Formats: sequence, structure tokens, C-alpha cells
Amino acid sequence: MELDNVDKKILQEIQSVFPITPRPFQTLAEQLSLDESDVRRRIKALIENKVIRRLGPIIDTAAMGNTGGLMAMNVPEEQIEGVAEVINAYSSVSHNYLRKGRNRQIPYNIWFTMSAPNKEALGKNLKEIEDKTGLVVKNLPTTKKFKIGVKFRIYEGD
Repeated sequence: MELDNVDKKILQEIQSVFPITPRPFQTLAEQLSLDESDVRRRIKALIENKVIRRLGPIIDTAAMGNTGGLMAMNVPEEQIEGVAEVINAYSSVSHNYLRKGRNRQIPYNIWFTMSAPNKEALGKNLKEIEDKTGLVVKNLPTTKKFKIGVKFRIYEGD
């Protein structure tokens, strides 16, 4: 998809702050001096063309009292798709990705983050994944949080 300056302005605006208003697309349109229907149409096209993977909130689960962390699995190549489907079925998974270049020291190739209301619920979910896949899930609990805010400079204009 070829992005024009209007698409870039929209992406620049929504990557870190999305209006929390009764009509967020109208608010966004007003902020960018655009028509609401044009903003809606463009965002829909950006999603359909996979420029935008997801439009939604980032929730601080720890602030809500939840527990979680980074999980890792050593998944045979032929099982990757199936295992990913099992993991992705859990709404408490915020990221799930495949990493190449595993070795003896770090034999894991699927990594995902999962949260739950408490340690027991997290353990139950991880056990379910193990039972469904026949593979071990390595739980790497969060001990210290590092959050790096990334905002890409997409639009270089006014």
C-alpha cells in the first residue's frame, strides 16, 4: 500500500494518542482538519492492508493487580502454526512471536506474554497450553518492568 501524506498524518497522530471521546474518529478528523468519513475509510484501508495490525488500548495489567510475564517454548518447525493457534486463543496473550536463531543456550523459538488475575490462574492457563500442545512452557515472570515509549516519525510535514 502506498501511503500519502494524509495516511501518514493519521498514523502519526494515532500511534500514541487515540481520542477517548464518544466519537473518536470525529475528534481525530477535527484535530487533523479532515472529514470523519475519510478518516474512517483510511483507517479501515490501513487495517485491511496490514499497515495497522491492531487498533486498541494498551492496558497496564499489573496496575489492575494481575500477574504475568514472558513465556517461551521450544516448538518443532512442523508444529509452529498449531501451537501459535493454541496460544492465540487466550485473550490474556498480548504478544506472540516467532524468533529465529535458537541455540543450545536459548532453545526457544516461540515467545509470548500472558497475564492473569493471579498466579493460580496463570499456572492453569500455562498448564492448558502444555496439555493441548504436548510441549513445555517456560515461565519467565516479570521481576522488573522496562517500558520504552516508541513514537515513529511517520509524517515530516507541518
